[in-house]
Amino acid sequence: MPTIEPLVTRPKGRFVSPASRSRRRSRRRTRRLWKAGLVVGCAVLLLLSMLEPQPRRERSGGAPPTPRELAMALPMPPPAPVPPPPVATASASIAADTPLAPAPPPEPPPVTVEPRSRLAGEPPFPERAPASAAGVQRPVPVPPIEFVRPVPVAFPAPIARRPRGPVPALTVIIDDLGVNGPVTRRTIRLPGPLTLAFLPYGEGTPELAREARAAGHEVFLHLAMEPLGGEDPGPMALLADLGADELRRRLHWALGRVPGAAGVNNHMGSRLTADPRAMAIVMGELARLGLPFLDSMTTAASVAGKIALASGVPATARDLFLDNDPTPAAILAQLERAERLARRTGSAVAIGHPYPSTLQVLADWLPGASARGIRLVPASVTIELRGCAGEPAGHEGCLLRAARELAAGELLVACGEPGCSPAPR
Repeated sequence: MPTIEPLVTRPKGRFVSPASRSRRRSRRRTRRLWKAGLVVGCAVLLLLSMLEPQPRRERSGGAPPTPRELAMALPMPPPAPVPPPPVATASASIAADTPLAPAPPPEPPPVTVEPRSRLAGEPPFPERAPASAAGVQRPVPVPPIEFVRPVPVAFPAPIARRPRGPVPALTVIIDDLGVNGPVTRRTIRLPGPLTLAFLPYGEGTPELAREARAAGHEVFLHLAMEPLGGEDPGPMALLADLGADELRRRLHWALGRVPGAAGVNNHMGSRLTADPRAMAIVMGELARLGLPFLDSMTTAASVAGKIALASGVPATARDLFLDNDPTPAAILAQLERAERLARRTGSAVAIGHPYPSTLQVLADWLPGASARGIRLVPASVTIELRGCAGEPAGHEGCLLRAARELAAGELLVACGEPGCSPAPR
């Protein structure tokens, strides 16, 4: 009988053949190679990103761009179109038989050098002969455009927004001057420099504007514009329904009445400054003359400042009115508010009127402004400080207006006469 051998039991633990062990080692080497390849690839990409060429400003350690780089970066105004040469007209029958002679090439326009603005410390420029005085009630004669030669302002090339200076700057503008001689002369005697805005139809405006310049103040044209409602802005005001030629003619007449005007701000104008068509015509002419514009902001719907910047006109806007409430305590509170605004943002623009209370408060407040760390500057300097001589308003652009909020009743004009109630401008 055959014998049955006992079963041979395998030792405990899994048996691994040499071939299986070799496959496992191969898979581990493959995984290690993939990981090493990924690490090397990431390192190469990081190295390439570090070696990527950077802009010139970053490679130079944050050095400011040169004026030539700024000039090349900023948009240049389009060249003025050259009018086509006159071509003699002929009848159809003659033109069919005889060819017209070619028109001669247009001659280049003569190069004119505009006078520069007076620098600090220089004596005032000699003025033209005073224009004929005209009363407010009588119709004012309008000189032709070609005889009006407003003094241009020599602004620098378009600049980028400048950093805030170490001393807060405050611009104080006094409007509605030139109509009342004694009140205007009292305003001229205030310490400055201030920006004095003259109404063009005042009888003594030309002579008083010269006195203001001689006293060291900046002179602006207080250009009458059409308001909302039935209030009369004065003779030769700019109206919304006027044509382009008439708007330009009235603008030139007003500039001719304020000799040495270094800029323009609006008198009333709550309707006209909200009209894009009229503002484009006015700002186009101011751009040609090289004059800045300051928006009095008599309406929250004003587009004057933005259209001015888009037209290449250096511009800014006022931040607050001083004397909507003409009481001395209210005026002093507005001056303190303007001072706080200048300290917070670097600059502030405040507009007042030649009311007795306003002039008295300013006479007491202005001498101590320097001791309190406030620098009084003309409106043209504030335009440069805010960077509004070449950049649009908005984020990373110029600071068209420092104030972000409106005080109660700020868009109302204060009345200096007893029994007068404020009305929209």
